[in-house]
Formats: sequence, C-alpha cells, structure tokens
Amino acid sequence: MWNWITKHKPVLVTVLVTVCFALYCYGCESKTESLNSTKKQVTRQELQIELESIINLSQIRFADLDRQDELKTMILQNALVIVQGQPFNPLGILTGIATLYGVSQAGSNITKTVKKVAKKRKVNNGTG
Repeated sequence: MWNWITKHKPVLVTVLVTVCFALYCYGCESKTESLNSTKKQVTRQELQIELESIINLSQIRFADLDRQDELKTMILQNALVIVQGQPFNPLGILTGIATLYGVSQAGSNITKTVKKVAKKRKVNNGTG
C-alpha cells in the first residue's frame, strides 16, 4: 500500500488540493460589509436587497419633497392672484384643495405600495 501511495503521490496531492479548492469555492460565499451596518457581513443577494431598499426609500422621500414643493407653488400662485387684486375665486380654491388632497393620497398610496413590495421581497428571500 505504501509503495502505491509513494508511486502516485503527485496525482493524490493534485486530487486532494482540487477537492479542497472545489469545496471552498462551493461552500464559502463571498461577503462584504453591509450598507446599513459596518459590523454585518452580507452576500451579493443581500447587498442587492439593501440597495433596492435604499433606492425605494429615496424615491419615497423625493415624492414627499415634490409634494411639498407643489403645495408651496400653489400657495404662492394663489397669494399672487389675491395680491394682484383679482376677484376672489371660490372655485379656484376648491380646485386647489382637491389637488392637494389628490397629491397627498397619491403619495400615501405610493408609500404603501413601495413598503408592501419591499416587505414581500424580504419574505421571498427569507430575510424577513
């Protein structure tokens, strides 16, 4: 037996190293620091989920900023109309209020939908 091992030593070492390397490559996923926490290590898929979560959150915040800017613009336009001495227009004010209500409802619906999608992704990936 010892003679056979010494005769085939290069082949045995090559097979052993190859098997060990294959097990290492298959069993150990590459990890990096999380976007949310520097103490947590995440895989590629987990990093992608974190990135999508951050992008969705930024889209929600941009929608909120857009809604606030639209409200400011509408208030400024109505103030300019009043300052210019135009007659009081109750239909215009009702339209403005309806617009504000519609914009706020659209923003809240978008927020709910984005949160629901993010939660569903977490559940589907087994992280939530």
